[in-house]
Amino acid sequence: MLITRLLPVACLLALTGAAQAQTASPDTARFYKHHLGLTASPQLDGFFRNNRSLSVGLFYQRQLTQTKSLRLRLVGQLSYADSTNFDDNPGGVIDAYVSGPSYRSGQVQAFAGYGWQRPLGRRVALDYGLEAGLGYQRLSFSAARRYPYSPGGFVVDYFERTTQAFQVQARPFAGLSYRPTARLRLFAETALPLTYTHQRVRYQVRGEFTKPDEADRFLYQRVRANRVGLAWRPVQLVGATYAF
Repeated sequence: MLITRLLPVACLLALTGAAQAQTASPDTARFYKHHLGLTASPQLDGFFRNNRSLSVGLFYQRQLTQTKSLRLRLVGQLSYADSTNFDDNPGGVIDAYVSGPSYRSGQVQAFAGYGWQRPLGRRVALDYGLEAGLGYQRLSFSAARRYPYSPGGFVVDYFERTTQAFQVQARPFAGLSYRPTARLRLFAETALPLTYTHQRVRYQVRGEFTKPDEADRFLYQRVRANRVGLAWRPVQLVGATYAF
């Protein structure tokens, strides 16, 4: 008789537990291992002037557990600017750019890292970890400028400067992430990168004179430098990922 009376109670408890499991929040019921998205690295100094050409990156995160993950990032930037200012004044004296100045800039960086996630609420989490990366950057400048040369002549100087930089970086980071849905994640990170840079600079100037008795001049320089830097980036990157 006791068993007969307890059986309906046991069935009711089992059904209640099953119903609660079925109505669990979709934000916490699923665990996605793969997160793929995009990042951008804005500059706070001169925000509207310096962010016309952002460093954009691909971001992949492999979730090992609910609180641990591996991550890969590939970041690149390419920009080009060209302007010409050539002016003849009424006196016939020319002192202006014949071509340029032209600027070209390109860089690529690759990072691999390990991170931890600590929930601060249902949708918000604290992210922190460490990345290591390699980078390459190339900057070039070219221009041709004409000057009056006394007595009675002109000289045209052709400038070229190329800068190459090779980087190795260790980057502790921390940030906040927000999940508006189970799959979508928005995040922002701050970082304290320690960077070693090997830089090579090549600079040359060729001057051509209009006077036949003046020999052309030529200057060529090469400079190499190594430096170590530590800088805090208040907003290293912002990004969004989609989980699958």
